[in-house]
Amino acid sequence: MEVHHHSHHPKKFKEYITEFIMLFLAVSLGFFAENLREHQVEKHREISYLKNVHEDLQLDLKNIDTVVNQNTIRLHALDTLFISINNNTLTNEDFYYYVRNLSLRATFESSHVGIDQIKSVGGLRMIKNPEIVFGIQEYERILNSTDKLEVLRERTLEQARFKMTAIFNPNISYEMLSNQGSGTMRFKRPQKADNILQNNKSEAKEVLNLVSFGLNTNRYLNSRMSELKKIAKKLDSTILKEYGEKFD
Repeated sequence: MEVHHHSHHPKKFKEYITEFIMLFLAVSLGFFAENLREHQVEKHREISYLKNVHEDLQLDLKNIDTVVNQNTIRLHALDTLFISINNNTLTNEDFYYYVRNLSLRATFESSHVGIDQIKSVGGLRMIKNPEIVFGIQEYERILNSTDKLEVLRERTLEQARFKMTAIFNPNISYEMLSNQGSGTMRFKRPQKADNILQNNKSEAKEVLNLVSFGLNTNRYLNSRMSELKKIAKKLDSTILKEYGEKFD
């Protein structure tokens, strides 16, 4: 019985070249497709995070105006207080009213969800626009500076509040706490106060100095807030110009 063997013709050189090219193209296309997919995912993430930054900036701009307004009201009240001191018209009731209200403060709390998200995935490297990167860095720098000023103010006003507890009549303090309203100067002037200015002269002066030193920081804070607002507006405008149409 005869066995017939199939003969295998050797491949031509062109066939090897063709197979190599096809394999190379398949691998390359797969590589490019994967890179494109990763790029699209990262781009989507960039847009999503910058949308959050935009929304945070909108909230911050409103908060900045609120805090600056409250700081300014307290500074005007401080001026009124010292005018009455210089004119010798300050009453014991006035002392309670001004000191209690001016020992409070308006604190700026930034919304930074978007910036925190960007940091959590490796920082600002995903943002391609250098103007946005610079704007975020500048915004954070002024935020940190603002925080330090607010800490300094709080330390001074906290000392004033501790001193108040030593010289304030608890009944009058309770009356003011019970009848407080809303707004920046929310504690109402007491109907009748003890002779706190006469009986506690040195302590009253110390409280007035602490309140004055603490609130004077508001002038620097308002200046810093003005700078922060300017940077926020410019950064938000840049984000909207490049990504606004892509925000859902």
